Amino acid sequence: MTYSSLPLDNDVFTPSFTSFDAPIDLANALRHAFRAHHPHLLETVKFDEPPPRESVTLSQWSQPALLNTLMNTYGDHLYAQHTNQPRENKPLKSLWAQWYIGLLTPALMAAILTHPQGLHLSADLIRVRFHETGRAESFWVEVYPCPLGAQASLRERMEYLVAQVLMPVVDALEESGEINGRLIWSNTGYLINWFLGELRPQIGETGWQALRQACFFEKVRLDGRDNPLYRTVVPREGLLVRRTCCQRNRLPGVQQCGDCTLK
Repeated sequence: MTYSSLPLDNDVFTPSFTSFDAPIDLANALRHAFRAHHPHLLETVKFDEPPPRESVTLSQWSQPALLNTLMNTYGDHLYAQHTNQPRENKPLKSLWAQWYIGLLTPALMAAILTHPQGLHLSADLIRVRFHETGRAESFWVEVYPCPLGAQASLRERMEYLVAQVLMPVVDALEESGEINGRLIWSNTGYLINWFLGELRPQIGETGWQALRQACFFEKVRLDGRDNPLYRTVVPREGLLVRRTCCQRNRLPGVQQCGDCTLK
């Protein structure tokens, strides 16, 4: 797939599956749409289902005691066969963040960008259960209609997701030390660019091009604040590719990405 940048187009959003006879209940409507277009996302993100007792919100897992326990557990898992190798916490936390953001973000993108009502997004409405290895496993999302309204542009919706969900996660991890937010945003930009390609049939060619332009080539967001995704992916040989290495190759037993910048 080749990529190119086009001027931003804020056409009114027209979802591709408005013809579905979706249930009135938004959670059922989202599940109905996901089963038609992205059924695998329902395996790890649950909409308005009862969360397990062990699930926690961001404000809970970001507390130093719990976050340190999760990182130590994840480190024990990755270094189990390499006990003599010094642990590197920066790549460890980078990969941990990739699991968390990578499992959650595509489902939220699909909900906010392709459903007419969108989805109310807040870190307080999202709970996560962690795997026995310490990394994120599944998420439970409380469902309410998006306050932006049905006429919000794709860019407004995407920036809403970034501000309400992704920025709090990145800020919490950066504040915990040993990693800078730029590295996490670089990994996140790569993920978002990939999933925008997966959504391309639903949001249309114009919407896809406009969102890539807004996400990666606009320095500021619509509210005038800095865009954390700016140039997290860059054009190279007709493609948008990651700008910096995620450093996962520094962890034992973790393969280098197929398109690693170090190659």
